[in-house]
Amino acid sequence: MAAKSKGEGKVVFAGYGVDIPGFYSDYEGLDVKGKVVVMVAGVPDGIPASTLVSHFSSPGNKLNIAFEKGAIGAILVYPMNSFANSNPVIQSNVALNPEKTVAYGRGFNGNLNFALTSNRAFLNQLFLNSGKNLEETLAAIKARKNSSFDFPFSLTASYSNSFSEFESENVIGVIPGSDPKLKSEYVVHSAHLDHVGIGRAENGDSIYNGAHDNASGVAALLEIARIYAKGGAKPKRSILIVMVTAEEMGLVGSNYFASNPTVPKSSIVANVNTDMPTVIAPLLSIVPLGAEHSSIMGNVDFAGDYLGLEIEADPEPEQNRFVRSDQYSFVTNGIPALHIKYGNKSNIPGFDMDAFIKEWRAKYYHRAADGMDGIFNFAAAKTYVQLNFLISYSIAQSTSRPTWNPGDLFGIGSK
Repeated sequence: MAAKSKGEGKVVFAGYGVDIPGFYSDYEGLDVKGKVVVMVAGVPDGIPASTLVSHFSSPGNKLNIAFEKGAIGAILVYPMNSFANSNPVIQSNVALNPEKTVAYGRGFNGNLNFALTSNRAFLNQLFLNSGKNLEETLAAIKARKNSSFDFPFSLTASYSNSFSEFESENVIGVIPGSDPKLKSEYVVHSAHLDHVGIGRAENGDSIYNGAHDNASGVAALLEIARIYAKGGAKPKRSILIVMVTAEEMGLVGSNYFASNPTVPKSSIVANVNTDMPTVIAPLLSIVPLGAEHSSIMGNVDFAGDYLGLEIEADPEPEQNRFVRSDQYSFVTNGIPALHIKYGNKSNIPGFDMDAFIKEWRAKYYHRAADGMDGIFNFAAAKTYVQLNFLISYSIAQSTSRPTWNPGDLFGIGSK
């Protein structure tokens, strides 16, 4: 099958392309309807949390904003890339389909005519006859000084490609709640069931099994479902067990489900996501990515305290892990969500857990070596299952539904 798309419009510079209510907007005073938005990768200084930095620097979020404000195309420039070839190229991390009104991928729910990426050389050419100084402009937007403007020219872009369609389904189960009223509300437990398949051979092995990423997460979710279905727990709210597809392709399965759930979206109160628990050492501390934005942090505190687990801040904010897993799809649809990652606490004096995890990741993450003969700590896996179950169970049992923290940027509809 073949697809073609094209677009033409005046070019505008929109800084980082962020629109943060009550904080800063590159779109203030800028009309982008029917135009091509040029924006710079990254975010301005002063954003208070690593999860928010990840969110507002996400290409999908930037494209959502441009689409919602009426742009017909977007060019995301990475100014640190200074190689000579300045020709923009099609973005590889979003899905565009000219035959449909909405495409899904990496938090992007829209359908621009085109989305391109480019580099410093391209930005230099744009600014050459603009009457603006590039270095001063980049410094200004970094300091949250709106410097958006219209370029004195237009741009035409077109592309064509060939593709094959195939279906890959989410797998969903429901455990009905016991309360006559609360059973119409749902806590979603999610895990992605895909990996990368067959890849470059490593030591004669080209099968990428994905034992940690994310067979371990799916196994944890199956055990949680078993506890709910056959154990003594009788949650007041209903539990949705959602195994999503195409996470590795850009959160496509979860993005579609969160946007088009099998139950009314307003009835979903929270999402507890399980992705690559990385149970390779005793689980003594946790990083609840996303929980700090809503009242579900209280549920994490309860579960962590019950199991004797310490709670840590994100030790690797530069990894942008918050926007790289399926809970992000629920957050961008207004649903409080979290993803529990491993912490760095160790019970071995002098042991550097952070260095151990980095070494493990280099050998196993998205590599053929990620099989059942790799490193697994099954006692830690049991604790991880108990933790995630207790979080969701405490949410399901509460008479009040989770709420965003007052004034939280996710809670006031920032996309």
